[in-house]
Amino acid sequence: MSATTMRRMEILLLKSDIDEVLRCLSSLGCFQIIYPEEPAIKAARPRGQTSEAGIAESERLDTALSRLGKLGSCLGLHADNVELSEAHLPDEALFSRMDELYAFCSKAEDEERSLRLRLGELEESLRETRAFVQLGMPFEDIDKLSFVTMRIGTVDPQILPALENALEGRAVIIPTDDKGSILAVGSKRGRFALDTELSKAGFSRMELPATYSGVPAEAISSLEKAYTETQDSLAEVAVRKAEKTEELSASWSAISSSMRLGKALKRVEKRLEGTEWAFRLSGWVPAADSRRVVSALSALLGERAAIRIFDPEDEETAEEKDNAKVPVLLKQNSLVSAFSGIVLSYGTPLYGDVDPTPFVAFFFTLLFSIMFGDLGQGAVILLIGILASRATKGLLGRYRQYGPAFMAAGMGAMFMGLLVGSCFSDEYILAPVERFLTGLILGSPKDRFLDIMPQDSLSSMFYFFGFTVGIGILINSTGLVINMINLIRRGKKGKAIFSKTGLSGALLFWWAIGMGVRAILGSRLGWWDALGLGIPLVALFFADPLARLIDGKEAGDERPSLIDILVGGIVEIIEAFSYYASNTMSFLRVGAFALAHGVLSFVVFTMGELVRSRAPGGIFFEILIFLIGNIVILVLEGLIVTIQVIRLQYYEFFSKFFTQTGKAFEPMRFEP
Repeated sequence: MSATTMRRMEILLLKSDIDEVLRCLSSLGCFQIIYPEEPAIKAARPRGQTSEAGIAESERLDTALSRLGKLGSCLGLHADNVELSEAHLPDEALFSRMDELYAFCSKAEDEERSLRLRLGELEESLRETRAFVQLGMPFEDIDKLSFVTMRIGTVDPQILPALENALEGRAVIIPTDDKGSILAVGSKRGRFALDTELSKAGFSRMELPATYSGVPAEAISSLEKAYTETQDSLAEVAVRKAEKTEELSASWSAISSSMRLGKALKRVEKRLEGTEWAFRLSGWVPAADSRRVVSALSALLGERAAIRIFDPEDEETAEEKDNAKVPVLLKQNSLVSAFSGIVLSYGTPLYGDVDPTPFVAFFFTLLFSIMFGDLGQGAVILLIGILASRATKGLLGRYRQYGPAFMAAGMGAMFMGLLVGSCFSDEYILAPVERFLTGLILGSPKDRFLDIMPQDSLSSMFYFFGFTVGIGILINSTGLVINMINLIRRGKKGKAIFSKTGLSGALLFWWAIGMGVRAILGSRLGWWDALGLGIPLVALFFADPLARLIDGKEAGDERPSLIDILVGGIVEIIEAFSYYASNTMSFLRVGAFALAHGVLSFVVFTMGELVRSRAPGGIFFEILIFLIGNIVILVLEGLIVTIQVIRLQYYEFFSKFFTQTGKAFEPMRFEP
């Protein structure tokens, strides 16, 4: 139950091969790069070695990636993941293709922006112009009252394009013939700018008769024609973009992946140790995958690379033997891995330590079952687990990995519910089944196997609380054994023997528990009990110097004085007693929550019975109370019980052995 055995792999390769090697390792998904410290990189790469070409290529990739996002937004194309099977390292053809696409999108967006602005101006002008089309007042007066400024006249046709550019966004110029006659329409607030630009263009205003009233018919028809033409132009731009999108739909993922792959490779290369001609690439590989990696690299490079593999246990220096540097990969089945989140949220086990996840899976299921015993409610939790395990999307799909945990907790709750005779908070519906089973198994029929709720006496409840304390002793003892194994594997035999959570503390705890059990059973304590407690206490009192004697002095430690030893010994003994007492008594809460679950179920059941017998339509209200009550128990109490189980794991179990944490194995994968 330890982590997967790891190997350190060192690859010496030519600089020209680094891109293909990194891509190959990423596709294998089992190589975690060991990045050297910054001084090592600088020492291996003298000043000025990073070529201008390399810097230029990196900047070119940055520009291409920036454009990639803009292109995707413009064309409605997105590729969130790097698909190595479709990607290739960016070459000149790909960069040229990116430049071509960027130019297309820039032009299309500029056209679209200009046309939308023109369309908005035309729409506003049409709305205002139509409002005055039927008024019988002089045109000059309409111009004064309107929110729209109109100018009718002529201008040199050759100057017309320059005039339109100068007025873009401020007014609309509508040619009414091919001889320079125009209708200029703008907002009232922009009339001075309109008149200024018209004057610069040599605009000659048309004099309308004094009797001319309303809006010239040409104005309306010209505006409508311009509005329709602008809409058509916008539609043409949209069609061109849609055609380009369809053209790129098949290759966009490959283009996107190639650009992201190129940038990812450059990021990795900048952090590697290398010279002008070669790189040294180090990393961690699971031992079972090391041959696969070597075979893939050999097929790719032939004899152009040197590969060496090291066992972490065979490293030469003490610094290299530090297991905290070796990444941890936990290999578990689907049931156990469903509980790995509890372990990893506390910390990653150190490489070489015992994997506590299987114990967590068992203890979580056991404690949850005891505190949440109900056949019907457990069946609901089991059903949620089954649905989550099979879901691929939605809320349940997001928690798919925890499906087996729900299933285990549900089955445990169902079994406990069968023992206490509870099904959806009803204590009598299972009575016939309970009598049959107890008669078959125990020899005499009873209403239930276990009576948690006090009946004629409190003895059954006290026995149950004693049972939960026994569960706590088992969990504490398991944590102590795991800690001793871990310390011995780390080469710290002194701490494994003399620490509070080592053999000395464990013997003190176990002997004290044995004394308590014997006292409860009526046995007398003897002189050997003083010896059984005394020897571990002496070992704990001198734990620090004795551990140093066996393990040796650690780096940076100073030799303690006699006062330090005496004070430290007293503190260690006091702490050991309080530590084990609190850790053991903490499991009384398991019985308390089981009792609380029974009381809450009893309240729901009793309320339903009262309503049925005393209220009109009692059956309906009884069902309603049962439904609401069970939902509250499932959601609220289920959440509280889960939190309490995790808390017990954290503080009473993990605290025994999680004194040092490791790093999770994170294989190299190129992602955006």
